[in-house]
Amino acid sequence: MEESLLKSNFLGRDGFRWWIGQIPQASAQGGQINGAGWGNRFKVRIMGYHPYNIIELPDEDLPWAQCLLPTTSGTGAGNNATTVKVSPGDTVFGFFLDGDNAQIPVIMGCFGRTSQVPSADWAGPFQAFTGYTDKVKKPNGTLKPDQSNESNAEAQKSPRSVSPQVAEALDDDEISIFSAIDDKIQLANTVNNTLVGKISTEVENLINKIKAPKIFTNIKNEINRVTAKIQAITNGLVGNMVNSLFKGMIPILKGGLDLLYKSVYNLVFAATLNPAAAHLAGVAAQTAMVAPMKILQQAIPCVSGAIIDGLGSVVNGLLNSVVDNVQNFVTCAANQFVGALVNDVIGKITSGLSSALGGIGAILKLIPSFSVDGFLRGSSDAIKGLVGLFDCNQSKEKSNGIVEQWAIGCGPANVPAPSFDKILENANITNAISTASNALDGIQGAIGGVTDVVSGVAGAFSAINNLPNQIGGCYTGPPITCGPPVINIFGGGGIGAIAIPLFGAINGTTASIIGAKITNGGSGYKFPPFVEIMDDCRKGYGAVARAIINDAGEVDSVYIVSEGENYVFEVIENYVVDNILIQNPGQNYSDGDIAIDQFGNEYSIEIFEGSITKIQPINTTDISDLPVITTDVSDLPVITIKSDTGSGAILRPILDVRSEFQGEVKQVIDCVT
Repeated sequence: MEESLLKSNFLGRDGFRWWIGQIPQASAQGGQINGAGWGNRFKVRIMGYHPYNIIELPDEDLPWAQCLLPTTSGTGAGNNATTVKVSPGDTVFGFFLDGDNAQIPVIMGCFGRTSQVPSADWAGPFQAFTGYTDKVKKPNGTLKPDQSNESNAEAQKSPRSVSPQVAEALDDDEISIFSAIDDKIQLANTVNNTLVGKISTEVENLINKIKAPKIFTNIKNEINRVTAKIQAITNGLVGNMVNSLFKGMIPILKGGLDLLYKSVYNLVFAATLNPAAAHLAGVAAQTAMVAPMKILQQAIPCVSGAIIDGLGSVVNGLLNSVVDNVQNFVTCAANQFVGALVNDVIGKITSGLSSALGGIGAILKLIPSFSVDGFLRGSSDAIKGLVGLFDCNQSKEKSNGIVEQWAIGCGPANVPAPSFDKILENANITNAISTASNALDGIQGAIGGVTDVVSGVAGAFSAINNLPNQIGGCYTGPPITCGPPVINIFGGGGIGAIAIPLFGAINGTTASIIGAKITNGGSGYKFPPFVEIMDDCRKGYGAVARAIINDAGEVDSVYIVSEGENYVFEVIENYVVDNILIQNPGQNYSDGDIAIDQFGNEYSIEIFEGSITKIQPINTTDISDLPVITTDVSDLPVITIKSDTGSGAILRPILDVRSEFQGEVKQVIDCVT
């Protein structure tokens, strides 16, 4: 009678029974989380319906609850779908499709976790626990492992599109969206030898990474990873040096054979006065060198292989020394690292070929000025390797405009070309220090009683031998002073353009970059060059600029795409809108339309066939009314076109410093009338 009188037995006509429950630990979800699931469903323990312990009702025996999907997530039809994001430990809200029978639960939503919710491991039913599982690991540097979701000032911030070092410097709660942002990539080209540049880039990336210890916690693994990369790159460097040695020895040995023939000929002729016998003796002496020279030729590739196999420990040791001594990566530090590496390679080539060279001692005695060590240390061409590098109509002069390095997430970077002479100089200094240090060790063992003095000198050599060092005044400590950022203009086929940043949006002692003043337009630009904003202190970030050139091949102006923030500044001047770049003229504009910025400044516009062809400021109102540092300095103007029909115009204001004699027209007097 109860069935017939009180229930309609029709879905949705009986009572709505809602509930609150908890998603149990991942192990209870069975195949649903291992690729063998069906639908969007989860085991759920419901308060008031299920016991508070797993003895009476194990998690595995809990009912499955389907998840209702919001209309914005898609059902899968038409390929529209969004993954359901429910985790173990979540507290969920739902209802029973079968009413009082309470056998078919449906999840309608989740209660957000707050910072007060514990995130420990599972301890029992209806106790809060972590949502991380064997499938969902704690983030490693990509997010804070904070499992709260609430709207307050302490809530977890979204990851920043900045490098890990910048994120860590900004705040403890900041984190980089990608750990490789600002990592440098050396780009290949057909003009320059990039092997040394690639090695320097890897060392620079390593130094920058270890500045964020909260993210890169295992420095040893990072050093081992970079060691493998540099070892692979150095294969080419070893090949270059051996190839250069091989090609350089050919004319030397040929000349040595000629000297050997003449020497033997003269000796035999002086003894016998028989030119035929002297000639035969000279030829025999040359013939005797054929087998040893063949051995030498075969030894060269074998030595190369042995050096390459043993480079790992050398590179690893140098990297550890750099990590221990460098706080700020600079070009001279790169030269010292590569110089020390080159010094080791030269030593191994020299020792590896010593036995093979012994077989042609008769020739080498006649050329006392030649030695493998001296040849490799005497010219930077040995490092550059391939003698014909600039053949095929290639030359250094054709390298203008080439981007040699790219910073991930930041764009092209302007880097100086490798200083092969400086690298060779550092290699020779490292060799001299090592030789002197070995000599001191020998003296120390010989004189015994005077150990204190010698130990002090040896200690000094040991300190110098740590890379990088003060040889050549290479300072690699933290920046002594933090000045304003520098604008580098490079590429485009030209040279000489110089610009200085203009600052606005002051926040205490830092600011954004809202413009750039051209102080020298340069010359010879065939296409707009790249603009790089450098902050040596690595505090400022996010500023992006683009250059415009004129018909004369000069940089005419620089406009700001993104102002960035946190840059150190010195002086704020009176800025005015000097020009407006029409990046997109838009369409369907009419003559009655008005252009205005957020400060109330108006602009005159010219329109042709619905597109904006010209725009310029009607007046020259200062962006900042004060010539001193102030918190009232404005942001970059944003120009808006008020139009009923037009759309799509993108206008980029270009700022300049107000001229000392520039003013506004206050009154016009017609003297003729």
